[in-house]
Amino acid sequence: MSGHTSFRGTALRLLLRLYPRDFRDDVGGEWLASYERRAAAAAAAGVLPYAAFWARAVSDSVRNGPGERMNPGVWWRRRGGWGLDMHRATRRLLRAPGFTLATVGTLAVGLGSFAVVWSAVDNVLLEPPAYKTPGDLYFVWRDYRAIFDLDRGWLSGPDVLAFDTAGGVLAGAAAVRRDLPPVILNPGTPPRELAVMSASGGLFGLLGVEAALGRTFTPADDEPGSPRVAVLGHELWVNEFGASRDVLGRTIRVDDEQFGIVGVMPRPFRFARHGSGVPPATAELYVTFSVDLAAENPGSGSYAGLVRARPGTPPDAVHAAVERLGRQLDEHYFQGRGVRYFPVPLMADLVAPIRPALTVLGAAAAFLVLVLTVNLATLLLGRAAQREREFAVSRALGADGWTLGRAALMEGALLGLLGAGAALLLALWGTSLLVEMAPADLPRRGEIAVDGSVAATVLILGVALGIVGGIVPALWASRTHLSHALRQAAVRGGGGHTRMRRGMVVMQVALSLVLLAAGGVLVRSFEALLRSDPGFRTEGAVTFRIPVSGPAYDSVSAVNALHDRILTAVGALPGVQQVGGISGLPLSGDVSQLTVSFPGAPGNTGQAEHDVPLVDVVSVTEGALGALSIRLLDGE
Repeated sequence: MSGHTSFRGTALRLLLRLYPRDFRDDVGGEWLASYERRAAAAAAAGVLPYAAFWARAVSDSVRNGPGERMNPGVWWRRRGGWGLDMHRATRRLLRAPGFTLATVGTLAVGLGSFAVVWSAVDNVLLEPPAYKTPGDLYFVWRDYRAIFDLDRGWLSGPDVLAFDTAGGVLAGAAAVRRDLPPVILNPGTPPRELAVMSASGGLFGLLGVEAALGRTFTPADDEPGSPRVAVLGHELWVNEFGASRDVLGRTIRVDDEQFGIVGVMPRPFRFARHGSGVPPATAELYVTFSVDLAAENPGSGSYAGLVRARPGTPPDAVHAAVERLGRQLDEHYFQGRGVRYFPVPLMADLVAPIRPALTVLGAAAAFLVLVLTVNLATLLLGRAAQREREFAVSRALGADGWTLGRAALMEGALLGLLGAGAALLLALWGTSLLVEMAPADLPRRGEIAVDGSVAATVLILGVALGIVGGIVPALWASRTHLSHALRQAAVRGGGGHTRMRRGMVVMQVALSLVLLAAGGVLVRSFEALLRSDPGFRTEGAVTFRIPVSGPAYDSVSAVNALHDRILTAVGALPGVQQVGGISGLPLSGDVSQLTVSFPGAPGNTGQAEHDVPLVDVVSVTEGALGALSIRLLDGE
């Protein structure tokens, strides 16, 4: 009988091994005693009850033991000090829902605002474009200031070919130009105005990107007599062709010319051509040139020139190579009049217009995080003061200062993590709102999103902010002596924590005043900008574009006749007071640049190259200035 009892005890201890160690330490003895009593009673009742007991004991242990090991709450408690602190901090926050919701809400709004700004800063200024070694890509520009007032001009076709075949540290070049021609994507449908990027055959090879479907351009597409081909942007392919793989080989019409579709670009691909004096512009459709670049006028500026340097070439060497070749081009095409050529890194060239604004926004977001840190520290210190009696009891039961301080740190970290999680949900909505409200020509506008790097940054920042905010109450709790804690638990309103809270409040108010003052100055500046007189009025004015193409309008007289008919028809509509045509709206940068002379002007020097300045020219018809309320200072 004793042998049977020994076997039963051994078997039960083996079943107990299925449970985690903390379970065995806490209730293992009671568990064994209970099962021993039940086993003895079942054995006395007979064979079948005894067999049923063992079947159930094994079943319960196999089911509950692993389940107890995988229980997340038990797992945290089992981690020792930090895991137990996390478990206890969670329970304390659940017992104070008002404090928890207020703190998490404050962090969510602050960190959510930071996440929206950081997503713009990270994706626009910091994240490199998805090209092969984008740091080796440069836009090359002409500096005409030796001839007339233009420090950033486009290149000619011969210029691009010269850089493409230069060799040395320059691995190749491509010409690009963006227009808004009418496009017929499907036979029988009306033409649409699309953003079309005309490019030489080496563009995609220079960028180091491949098509998601079909192929991209090749240098063979530039050869005279080669068929005109097109590559679709991913969004255009999805929206207009339903992501059909049968799109390859189909024909589209761009500005009354036929193009065969040979490829589709991948989803993340976006290429922006930075213009001269206008913001960067992306494209929906890419087509090859219909002109021979070598036959173009070398003195004209018609193309943006993109150059790739060989891997590992320092920027100084690229600048030297471009300037050296530029001097040769100046001697050959401009008779040595001092036209300079200079490179600008692609990334810097792309984000230059928006960098100051985003830098200021980033600094404001960082300052907001600082205010949040002080705010959270003040809230946690106030909560610690309310828990003085709890601290006193804990110290009386043997808890040391480090244990109490660690609990405060864990509570702050948990609040920071919860606030960061809620902030990411707000940031998803805020980022989409920012993209909708942002100007259409904002560089890399379509890439602004809460991606993995932004989410990781916000989560890490939230936890770090909670830990930093919890340092103040942790220090106070860890340095509080037992006798002092007992006195403060009995008499409220005194003690060092009050002085500490006052100091935190003073710091919080000071930082808030700085933030509010900076925000007030920004709002007043923006208000003054809105009140400034731009020289025209938009109230009641409606504008629309009139793209013209096709063989019926292959002459200037035919185009002018069409415009006259449209203006006459619009002027006859009820309620229309004035109507006119204009080649470019004010402040749009859509202008032509021509050299003009002013005989007898006081500023003339007698030197032809200086007395023929380059000016922006906008063509208008009768009534256009009146429709925009643009007044003349002199003349009629």
